[in-house]
Amino acid sequence: SGDLALYELMDGRRTVQEILVLHLERSGVFALERLARLTSAMRANGFFGEEPPPLYEKLRAMTAKRDPLTTASLLLRRLVVWDIAHWSNAEGFVDRVYRSVGWLAFTRIGAAVLLAFSLYGLVQWFEETRVPANQLVTVNGSYVLGLIALTILQVISISVHEAGHALAIRHFGRRVRRLGIAMYYLFPCAYVDSTDMSLASRQKRVVVSLAGPFAGVTVAAACAIVARFIPGTLAGEIAFKAASLLVFQFVLNLLPILELDGYHVLVDALDAPFLRQRSLAFVRGQALRKLRRRARWTPDEVGLAIFGGIAIVISFLTLVFSLVVWRTRIVVAARELLALGPAGVLILGLIALVFVGPLAIALAARAVGATRTAVRLSAARRARVAERELAERIGMLARVRFLAGMSRAGLAALASHLVIERFGPDDVVFAAGSVGDRFYLVRSGRLRAIAPDGADFGTIVPGEGFGELALLDRAERSATVQAIEATELWSLGRGHFNRWVKDRYEVAARIRASRTERTALAGLPFFKGLSGQELDRIAARMRTQRFADGEAVFYAGEAGDRYYVIREGAAQVTLPDGSDVSKLGPGDGFGELALLFGRPRTATVTALGTLVAASIERKDFAALVKASGEKSDEFRARTAHYVGAGLGGTVASG
Repeated sequence: SGDLALYELMDGRRTVQEILVLHLERSGVFALERLARLTSAMRANGFFGEEPPPLYEKLRAMTAKRDPLTTASLLLRRLVVWDIAHWSNAEGFVDRVYRSVGWLAFTRIGAAVLLAFSLYGLVQWFEETRVPANQLVTVNGSYVLGLIALTILQVISISVHEAGHALAIRHFGRRVRRLGIAMYYLFPCAYVDSTDMSLASRQKRVVVSLAGPFAGVTVAAACAIVARFIPGTLAGEIAFKAASLLVFQFVLNLLPILELDGYHVLVDALDAPFLRQRSLAFVRGQALRKLRRRARWTPDEVGLAIFGGIAIVISFLTLVFSLVVWRTRIVVAARELLALGPAGVLILGLIALVFVGPLAIALAARAVGATRTAVRLSAARRARVAERELAERIGMLARVRFLAGMSRAGLAALASHLVIERFGPDDVVFAAGSVGDRFYLVRSGRLRAIAPDGADFGTIVPGEGFGELALLDRAERSATVQAIEATELWSLGRGHFNRWVKDRYEVAARIRASRTERTALAGLPFFKGLSGQELDRIAARMRTQRFADGEAVFYAGEAGDRYYVIREGAAQVTLPDGSDVSKLGPGDGFGELALLFGRPRTATVTALGTLVAASIERKDFAALVKASGEKSDEFRARTAHYVGAGLGGTVASG
């Protein structure tokens, strides 16, 4: 009924989303998986007409065939399952078998008789398992003959199993789209195509799924009865093996954990499509995350976790069982085959090729796939690290004063040429008097700049650069730079520096302007005694402002928050009583009291003509003082010789 409700909504005009929403509104069930299964079955049965050429699938297949593992896997698959002959319209043959005798099994009396017969046969088989002479894997004491007999019987059991499915499909009026004979692990067996049953009801699909195992157990019962009544004979021994194999196959097929008939019965009974795939995916991913977070579980999630966990455990036990059988049985059979000479070696090689080859290739393919995935993940991880480092380099270069205004593309190109250099405590980066050949950026750690006479020029901290002047003018280094602690630098060689910095006149001009500005700051009494590094940090935070003739830079009584240095033009200092105190020109500074104490302005400063001044905010200056390791009180004490010197209007202008 669920499939029919979805089918009725598929009118050729609605989208998949519209069908799902409308079905949800009508039934209260979000049937995405059911719709996927229904459309897959309809496509397999030709409901959608001629399929478009699978161009991309063909291209992927052509690409895959170039892989030697894929090619070997395809060849071995032909050996494992080789379609000898098939009939595309097999319902006529199945119909005749059904009408002649098969229909009896689907009557109530016939089903009851077969069930009673199967139970009686199983009792006889249990009795036979207690007889020591009945061995499952040997014939006349030979493991080789025993394994050959079991393989032949396995092929026969598969054919019986498929016959049960075919008769059940016919009983419900569906088509057996194909019936054929294939070579399965070097032995012939029959098979049927049951895809037409995907359009039947869930109850009917359950019966068809059960028909195969119950056909096998009925034949197992017959074989067990034969073995019971002719003990000690070759026929009785073979019959016991056939019964054992069919009973084992019956139990195995009904296990809902493996993707066999029992699994399909469970899926249709619970109406839970893709149960195995969903449960395994849940156990491998979401379940672990829920356990780590101690989150609440819904009943559906508990069911998925139980099913997936049991499936994983059974897969592991199957592997262990296979290893035990290999050590206890297969090795003995292999020795017997090797004792037969070249013929035995050929048979053993063929068996190994067919039975072990696909597993070996699958494991090799998984190993190669895992290796490729690991290589891709490693490359992606390295690319992400390189991308983050490049972004960090670009960000640091963007903060270099003389590179301001350079495009991001230019900064990225410059960043790609930076070389990592590491220095330990007390290591010398370069010495005073050496020829400048590299520009440096500090990524981590601290360094000190030392004058030739031993005087300390200051500390260079992360984010700052040094060495550009020597490169620009091909001059000797004016100071020695030594690491205070473990330090990592990014350096730019002369060739790249010339290409990206020196040959760009605006950048070179900024470097020289920075040097000129640092010299000008050093000439101010207020900044007397500051190191070159400290002056550079101040200059980097100064912002240029332009004032028109007669415009006030600030008024007396205003809050003091900036210090100014005149670059071009002149300014008049006027006290609140209207008297002019002094006239300031290029290189003069004013407003230092605002930096030191944050006091209100004591005078008005007005532009005389066009005035260009650079200013630094009090909060930036305080941050620089703090970063230098010096306290504000210490800096005030160090500048008291200037502030308290009574230098007329210049002081008053603070």
